[in-house]
Amino acid sequence: MRALFINPPVYDFSAFDLWSKPYGFLFIVDLFVRNGWDVSFFDFLDRNHSFYDGKTRKDKKYGCGNYYYEIIDKPAFYRNVPRRYKRFGLPNHVFIEFLENAGRFDVIVITCAMTYWYSGMLEVIKICKNFTDSPIVIGGVYPTFCYQHAKTAGADIVFQGGNIRKFVEIFNENTPFHLNYIENLKPCWNVYEKLSYLVVRTTFGCPFSCYYCGVNKIHPVYLLRNQDEVVQEAVKNLERYRVNDIAFYDDALLYNFDHLRKIVEKITEAKKVNFHTPNGIHPRFINNEMASFLKMYNFKTIRLSVESFDIKRQHESSNKLFFSEFERAMKNLITAGFSKEELAAYILAGLPGQKFEEVTETVKILKNFPCKIKIAEYSPIPGTIDFEISKKLYPELPLDEPLYQNNSIFPLWNFEGKWEKINWLKNFVRDS
Repeated sequence: MRALFINPPVYDFSAFDLWSKPYGFLFIVDLFVRNGWDVSFFDFLDRNHSFYDGKTRKDKKYGCGNYYYEIIDKPAFYRNVPRRYKRFGLPNHVFIEFLENAGRFDVIVITCAMTYWYSGMLEVIKICKNFTDSPIVIGGVYPTFCYQHAKTAGADIVFQGGNIRKFVEIFNENTPFHLNYIENLKPCWNVYEKLSYLVVRTTFGCPFSCYYCGVNKIHPVYLLRNQDEVVQEAVKNLERYRVNDIAFYDDALLYNFDHLRKIVEKITEAKKVNFHTPNGIHPRFINNEMASFLKMYNFKTIRLSVESFDIKRQHESSNKLFFSEFERAMKNLITAGFSKEELAAYILAGLPGQKFEEVTETVKILKNFPCKIKIAEYSPIPGTIDFEISKKLYPELPLDEPLYQNNSIFPLWNFEGKWEKINWLKNFVRDS
């Protein structure tokens, strides 16, 4: 049996390869490999594809970088957004050439990492249907949170969530090909010829229940991965791809310090690497010992999940951070030797009912600390508490349309002079 796995192009106002790989998707690839399938993989967002040879593609710091893009017309939903709309990823002629030389596949599996990126998935489905009548399976964030919408995408199977056992059941019920569920799957990295970095998860799920977050819909139970398997996965691929950077995808990386510590120690016994935390880590857990550990083991990118210093918002974030805890964390990180270039704080902007002034007050407080400030634009995610709150507060807004869930448009901020104020906020942050 032959299966084709596809990570589609992205339609958005901006996109940047900040240690971005379809990590969960690679576990599904491993499932098929272990069942004896011959798998092929096409990643439109692979910046190491031969398409880039001889072009201006350059890795920026720690293996990150820009995607190839084309400027395209904006959908009607975005006609009032004063920004250019783009298609990021390999051109379609590269994909079509791949299909022409690939032969027939028994199954095509496509992922989608954001609800509002579904246009790229639709484009890929249409191209595939011009070449074959093979059954098409779609999964990822878009079908998980917008299942009814995804059912209109033209796929034969629409899969929700991250339960691989459930995926096997649905696959077996709806195709003539049967899979066996195999425990302890790993991400199948060897579908890539070259990488600029690695990404790793030491856990799945999150012990917190923040109003704005939908991770529990994908991984409803907080689970620790087997330490030796994580280490073997990292060390094997560090050697194979000769990379020096690992980004953690955990949603609560510091929650179990002993688990993390043992994994990091074993990885660095094999090779000294740079570690990064793009998903954000909880300042509450950064005591003296933790800060010293992060510095000793070469954590180069520390992103702190601040979100807001507003008391009401802190409650909606499971009370996981208070100002005194952030202040203590910063003191410990600075004492450990971290510089402003290595530290940044994420703050949320555009939450339901959130006033513009609340965000600026948090920015003003953060300007007193030696860290960069990163705005994390909020978009309403179906299935979360904040999504239901948003529907009640803004019944006139088309929140069920995935395109309206794009965080770049600040969908819940509809006050007069919105874009002027947003630009002012970004400049205010940039001047910090």
